[in-house]
Amino acid sequence: MDMFDKATHRFLHVGVKEPKPLPSDVETKTLHIQDPTQEQGGPELAVRVHVCGSGPAALLVHGWRSQAADLPSLSSVLVDAGYRVWMPDLPGHGHSDGEHLSIPLAATMLQAVQAQSGPFALAVGHSYGGASLVHAMFGGLQVQRVALLAAPAHYGRFARQAALQAGMPQAMMDPWLAKLGLAIGCHPDEIDMKRQARSLEVPALLMHSRDDGVAPFNDMAEVASEWRGAKWLPLDGLGHFRVLTDAGVLGELRSFANLRQDG
Repeated sequence: MDMFDKATHRFLHVGVKEPKPLPSDVETKTLHIQDPTQEQGGPELAVRVHVCGSGPAALLVHGWRSQAADLPSLSSVLVDAGYRVWMPDLPGHGHSDGEHLSIPLAATMLQAVQAQSGPFALAVGHSYGGASLVHAMFGGLQVQRVALLAAPAHYGRFARQAALQAGMPQAMMDPWLAKLGLAIGCHPDEIDMKRQARSLEVPALLMHSRDDGVAPFNDMAEVASEWRGAKWLPLDGLGHFRVLTDAGVLGELRSFANLRQDG
């Protein structure tokens, strides 16, 4: 495996994670999607989306090396608020097939979910799922309101970090990023939430902890300054994952979810 392939594998390969069981009242549907880099009619990937509750459609998207079953607190908030919640296991995660994931591929799956659910009254994304959600919205996913928890704002920066960890010399970085762009369907630097936010006017709730060691806090603060109609809630002491279960965060999400219902 040459340096380019090693870096690409490190960046896109999900690794093994056992699928977790979901509650008995959750319905699981199988969808078939095509990688956006493959020719029409090429091989398809079987992916799963889990559905519970009743009411307007809401989308709940997990992060990297996570799965829908890891978000019971968030899904309960949405179900209790009167939504029918669609929770995909992204490719290579949970109950879905595959070994690799890119944000463009994740966005393709979210579009496929919407083909089944119809437009989303609300969408919630954590971490990688939040970045994938915004990229899908930028590409036409219909969402009335969106909440992001601990989302990374710049895909290219994460690509560079993975390449450096794989031992890639700086001089090889730009050629590798160009090659990676061909592999995933667009240059990683094009997936820039700050730029995307300038064209989004959907009401948004952006929550991020200052001590997040995975997704830089300052990047999301810049996104909040560009997103018209966004409510920016900086947090303290919750890191990257405690936002999923913190009572204060869940309360803010509950209030945000109920705004649509009350209106």
